[in-house]
Amino acid sequence: MAIAFFISCNPDHQGRPSLSDTQTILLPEETQIPGNTPTLNASSAATRLPWPTFAEPNRASVTQIPPAVSPLELNEDVRVWLLLGTELEAPNAGRTDAIHLIFINERLSKASVVSVPGNLFVYLPGHNMQRINSAYALGGMPLLRDTLAYNFGIRPDRFVLAHKEEFSWLVDDMGGIEVSVLFAIRDDCDGLPAGLHHMNGNKTLCYVSYLKDGDEVDRTYRQQQVLQLLFTKLVQDGRLAELPAMYLSYQDKMETDISLADFLQRIPLALRLGDPQRISYFVIGWESASLWELPDHTKTRVLLPDLEAMAKTFAQAASVINESSPLGEIVVTYQWQLTEAIAGTQTRQPLDMQTTAGVPSRTPTPRPTRTPLPPVYTPASTAIIATSTPLTPYP
Repeated sequence: MAIAFFISCNPDHQGRPSLSDTQTILLPEETQIPGNTPTLNASSAATRLPWPTFAEPNRASVTQIPPAVSPLELNEDVRVWLLLGTELEAPNAGRTDAIHLIFINERLSKASVVSVPGNLFVYLPGHNMQRINSAYALGGMPLLRDTLAYNFGIRPDRFVLAHKEEFSWLVDDMGGIEVSVLFAIRDDCDGLPAGLHHMNGNKTLCYVSYLKDGDEVDRTYRQQQVLQLLFTKLVQDGRLAELPAMYLSYQDKMETDISLADFLQRIPLALRLGDPQRISYFVIGWESASLWELPDHTKTRVLLPDLEAMAKTFAQAASVINESSPLGEIVVTYQWQLTEAIAGTQTRQPLDMQTTAGVPSRTPTPRPTRTPLPPVYTPASTAIIATSTPLTPYP
């Protein structure tokens, strides 16, 4: 899931980093032939985190605290990654208004994404009932992991956190994206009528952040739509060949517990997930929650989860990735493009580098320009990212 890296820049830099200050480095041998299934070493294969003991509330809640959810049964090949987007610029720890859980079956090269609205009203262990987007601001990743475990039965293995500025950089580095706007936005984002729009980083950030009448479910759908588009563009045209240089450019500014070795060994997996039939998308939306107004002076509206319906959503997300299926033809195209990109940008020669904990480092040098590639074969079926859910996908 290399897309996770590209949205994982950290807070501690001033100004936009330049990718031209880094040099492309050789990918590991197992990624030179993208068609081969990667063998994950012991250091990159995540170990299940121990199940926590949940703290008692420290104050009263405005509604009854539900019991803790039993741990979700996951196949031993499945890992869970957590993608987060915060509302504030670094180094402030704000609310996480973008919360996306990614279930990955590495053996079958299948994945499912469950997106969670930020105003879902849940129990924060050691605190009380609050919106889930406040967990990170109150207690960082430890509290957020405990919150997900208590309410969803899921404890993520890895995480990536992005701030607004870094997200807009990502979109610009990808050359922008083509977004199909289903419902016009007239009072923000410089006006976005319904239809297809080419969006740069700032426009895309506005699109995924826009909130009308407190409808966070709709915003969550837009966030998921953009994630689909970014991942699809990432695996096209050999862009994954730039991953090592991107990592070197951002490694001192990254807020994630995922190493360069982890990303490199999963490049073949990312190529396979470029087949839209191999990723399923789910949203904790109106089928799994209901709108409720807090009984206080704020009159804040939150989403109260339907525990049974929500459990079914997570169970479906975990089970659908255990079904084997043949690769689509588009994966062959992506593999060929990556092979050509590697051949055009890398030469096998000694590099003046040192290795620390398995991550190469060196004095930055100019990165060679990527050789233009032939047009990508894109069948009509890839116009959208398919979903196995009953929810209507974005075009």
